[in-house]
Amino acid sequence: MTTLPLTRLVVAGDRAARRRLAGITAGVMIGVALFLLLAAAGQAFGVRSERSTWTDLMVTDPGVRQVLAADTVLTPETAAAVSDIDHYEDHLITILMVAATPDTRVRIPGSDVVPHPGQYLASPALAELIDAASADQLGERYGEQVGVLSDDAIEGPDSLVLVLGVEQSRVLAWEGMSAPQVVTEFIGYDYASTAYRIVAIIGAIAVLVPVLLLIAIVTGLGAAQRAERFATLRLIGATPGRVARIAAAETAVTALLGALLGVVLYLFLIPLAARIEIGSSTFFPRDLLTSPGVIGATVVAIPLMAAVVTWWTTLRADVGPLGASRERRERPPRLLSLLPLLLGLAGLTAVRVLANAVDTGEGTAVDIPIAPLLVASFVLTMLGLLWAGPLLTSWAARLVQRRARNAAQVIGLGRMVQHPRAAFRAVGGLVVAVYAVTLFAVAVTAAAGTPELNQGSGYLAPTTLYTLPEPGAADALEQAAPQIAQVEGVSAVVVAREAPYGAEDTSPRLALRTADARALGAFNADSSGATMDSQWVSVSWDWLVNDVADPRPLTAPETDAAATLLVATDGEAASVERARTAVVTAMGEGLTHYPISRFDNVVASDSALENQFAALGYIGILIAAGVSAAALAVSTVSSLLARRRVLSLLRLIGMPHQTLRRATAWEMLLPVITVLALCIGAAVYTAWIVIVGISSRGVGWPAASYYVVLGACLALVGVAVLASTRAASRMVASTTVRFE
Repeated sequence: MTTLPLTRLVVAGDRAARRRLAGITAGVMIGVALFLLLAAAGQAFGVRSERSTWTDLMVTDPGVRQVLAADTVLTPETAAAVSDIDHYEDHLITILMVAATPDTRVRIPGSDVVPHPGQYLASPALAELIDAASADQLGERYGEQVGVLSDDAIEGPDSLVLVLGVEQSRVLAWEGMSAPQVVTEFIGYDYASTAYRIVAIIGAIAVLVPVLLLIAIVTGLGAAQRAERFATLRLIGATPGRVARIAAAETAVTALLGALLGVVLYLFLIPLAARIEIGSSTFFPRDLLTSPGVIGATVVAIPLMAAVVTWWTTLRADVGPLGASRERRERPPRLLSLLPLLLGLAGLTAVRVLANAVDTGEGTAVDIPIAPLLVASFVLTMLGLLWAGPLLTSWAARLVQRRARNAAQVIGLGRMVQHPRAAFRAVGGLVVAVYAVTLFAVAVTAAAGTPELNQGSGYLAPTTLYTLPEPGAADALEQAAPQIAQVEGVSAVVVAREAPYGAEDTSPRLALRTADARALGAFNADSSGATMDSQWVSVSWDWLVNDVADPRPLTAPETDAAATLLVATDGEAASVERARTAVVTAMGEGLTHYPISRFDNVVASDSALENQFAALGYIGILIAAGVSAAALAVSTVSSLLARRRVLSLLRLIGMPHQTLRRATAWEMLLPVITVLALCIGAAVYTAWIVIVGISSRGVGWPAASYYVVLGACLALVGVAVLASTRAASRMVASTTVRFE
């Protein structure tokens, strides 16, 4: 009999076999789709950052950029530029101010037009926003639109980018996010530092390992059933090599079908995944389309690896004519199984020691390879939990077995002693997922987060606009104030000056008239009567950020002190934007930065890079939790199929259903209880080392959402135990042991 008919006999034997193959196909499909999405997202990270950072003016190559000086003369080969951030409601608008000669040959990425003073280029999303908003709220700030930036020059479809043409003198005077520079071309860069690259690599591995483990689990689904059929084939004369080839062919074809369906699912999920907002925008769908080479390699590699593993394990199993009628005792796990985990933890500790050496000046980042050591130690720790799991399960089972008091404990614990790898395999996917979830949950606590707005008496209203102190600007601000005060929704316009710095002051202070301070809400119940009765008061500079005003009586400030403009509004979004536009237009060339509010500071903090990585961490938590659910479900079914004959034999000799259910529960619960605490502890330690090893930040307690996810994972264990015990009772029909 040739291999092909034998394969047909094995694969299409009955409905149960077809269900098993369908389960393998579905698992491989999900795993491949997630893997391709992760690969595409990693590829898109650098591409998106290069498209979005050409406005940052952070490239320091002297051949590309130099600091703009007052005596700089622009040529057709050069342009003056400065970057800044403007605000509209809860949106951040990236502004690049450019001054160039009429015959300039410097090009703006994404456009063939270089805007002249009073003109601008806008990204598609910003152009739509300007068209949709009233001109006095947004459009009048910038002038005339002369073009739209192409998608090749923006991070994503929601990016708000504007290139504003101005005079060279305005570029020189502007105090933006970057220093005024002379540029020959605008170049993007990968904005992730080494620290963020390490975090990205570790995060990708933490998500990828559970996905690959899921694929490994599903390809082994129903191995016990397959062993029965292989024993039958051996009984009718098939050689061990032919049986191994049949097993490999079955797995290869099934995995190939799953991989192809995974590619289809991946393509179907791209539009959905593209809606995730990272950075300043969601994704262009094309950013999440990985290269054909990666797709082809994945489709070939997954079935090939699955086939090779199946062929090798089947050949080593040496299934005989009666090979499937008895479970073979596993070789006991050796103490050497702990080595990867111990090496990983030791490596993490070494990272902390080396990081301290760098901080104290005893080493440098160049001669101490922290980055590769950190990644390698993380991988060893994560995989070490899987290698150590069977050994720890065996130890725990032996320890508890000594105090076994009933038949269920004797049976369940006895099987774990004889088959610790099979017992741990059922929960291995959950263990890795919990490790990943805990790692993400602890690591994201290092993010800056979004500051909470303090409100009430004594605090500046979140919708009050202010400019930064400018020396010699008091007269210009006083002249612009009446025009700004006429704008609809503006309730007060105040020009404050820099107050003298006292010996007891810990931060700069602003001087303003008492009536103006009262109009801006600077006084509270703690304000003294002497302060409220004085003509002038000083308030803390931190009042503009997020602190109480702390007013103090003051004599009149110096007339030439640096001045700040404060514009109070009625709190409506439209009023705030009208006031912001009025400040820009009224000040004209005298403005050196865009007005902001306390609410704008919160929006800017929320867009910080560490907060964006925290958002990725939460996505990783969701993926890891979802994979854990799938892995646990598949492992539960697989372990039940593997034990069906043993359970049936126990039932056949009179074992009560209740005893069988309890024995099954012991086999599910003990491995989880044994490794869970170690898994969470190792993840917390890893997260702490990752953060403190590459930055000066610290970590805190995970958010409440982590405990919800952890509780959901434990609930999944409970559901799996309940399903296993009930399914075990249904599996012990007499028909199951006819072969015996």
